[in-house]
Amino acid sequence: MKLNYDCIRDLLLFIEGKLQYGFYIDVDSIQIKNYSQQEILYSADKLYEAGYISADKRIAIGGKGIPQINIKSITWDGHQFLDNVRDNKVWENTKSILSNFSSVSIGIVNNVATQIISSVIETQLGLK
Repeated sequence: MKLNYDCIRDLLLFIEGKLQYGFYIDVDSIQIKNYSQQEILYSADKLYEAGYISADKRIAIGGKGIPQINIKSITWDGHQFLDNVRDNKVWENTKSILSNFSSVSIGIVNNVATQIISSVIETQLGLK
């Protein structure tokens, strides 16, 4: 399955807006417009693997089937990534730049967004 970076971003925004400290969100209960349940679950699983969310993940006996994921929080790294891609203009510019490549890692997405933000700040400070 292909990783959908729009879904990754929207899922992090959803988690940030809905999750209360000390509670959890069952990924099966998350519904985000324009994404299938499978896309949301896959995105949550990859965010967990990348260390961008803290979660309890259970896999069925025998290691087959769809995992059960309960999201507990966004990690420090997850918040840093989200803060880099939160702004719609930054996100659209990031996607535009990355559209020239057939695939990129989430680290590259984060780096490009960081460079765009840095460029905007330098321009506003008159350093460019």
